Amino acid sequence: MANRISNARVVPDRLDEAALAAQLQMRLRGAPADGSSVSLADAQRVVWVDAGDEVLVHLDSIQVRLLDRIIVVSVDLETDQTGRAPLICSLALGGQRDKAGLIATTDEIPHGNPQLGARWGRLLQSALWGSLLALARDHAAERGEDAHALHVMPGRLQLETARLPRITLPARPKS
Repeated sequence: MANRISNARVVPDRLDEAALAAQLQMRLRGAPADGSSVSLADAQRVVWVDAGDEVLVHLDSIQVRLLDRIIVVSVDLETDQTGRAPLICSLALGGQRDKAGLIATTDEIPHGNPQLGARWGRLLQSALWGSLLALARDHAAERGEDAHALHVMPGRLQLETARLPRITLPARPKS
């Protein structure tokens, strides 16, 4: 029975670099900006739009390296002004003994093309971190628990869940 349950899960407890790259690729696709029901499931490139600017994100270029407590992600971005170039984001997380399991730090601007980094770097970092948090939440929801931690070890990412206590606040008196 346990094998049948674990095989039905979409997000495994551990991901290697290729599996994490596939998860990020799927999550960075997003949804059509016009709200249409067009499927982006097979899209290898998407256009991100922000404040009237556009960048082509080459999802098929995503590469991930999992080091000791560090996730390194390279994604090729392309604009008319810069051409195609990779931006490299590093996210440093705590170790397995740390209590802060869903907190990361990163560089101010990703490494790579300075123009792309200055304009799109923080958005890429936010999108990557948001994707990792969504992955942790999806993993936990499949198990009926809460996301607790992301542990990064050389070559693998371990997702940890926990049943967190629920606090019920008293109703506020009406004024």
